[in-house]
Amino acid sequence: MIFGEAKLPARTSGPGLHVHTREDEAIFVISGIITFVVGDRRFEAADGDLVWLPREVPHTFANVGDEPAWAFGTTTPAGLEGMFEEQAAYFDGLQGPADPARIAEIGARYGVTALGPPLEVDG
Repeated sequence: MIFGEAKLPARTSGPGLHVHTREDEAIFVISGIITFVVGDRRFEAADGDLVWLPREVPHTFANVGDEPAWAFGTTTPAGLEGMFEEQAAYFDGLQGPADPARIAEIGARYGVTALGPPLEVDG
């Protein structure tokens, strides 16, 4: 099991639509409102809500609102640590926009399949 924190400024996209083949994920919204797509459902989660993202179900999220959001997440079993480390190293070295194909390539090594773009955020 791994744990992580996400601070999403107002009007910030999250990851592209993707599916985990090995892990279940849960996201607890500490503050703000986060828009989720899980399978064929689109909904908002706010302070105190827990969102379950089962493996093999496509999902993504974004902060489409005008206020920042803060969330805590976990995946089980452990195993995605390497993906997050590789992606962080990739983003740290960027000189321009991120290449979605490169991000998908990193994820694929860890059983995460990219399925589409992030949620659109106006503004």
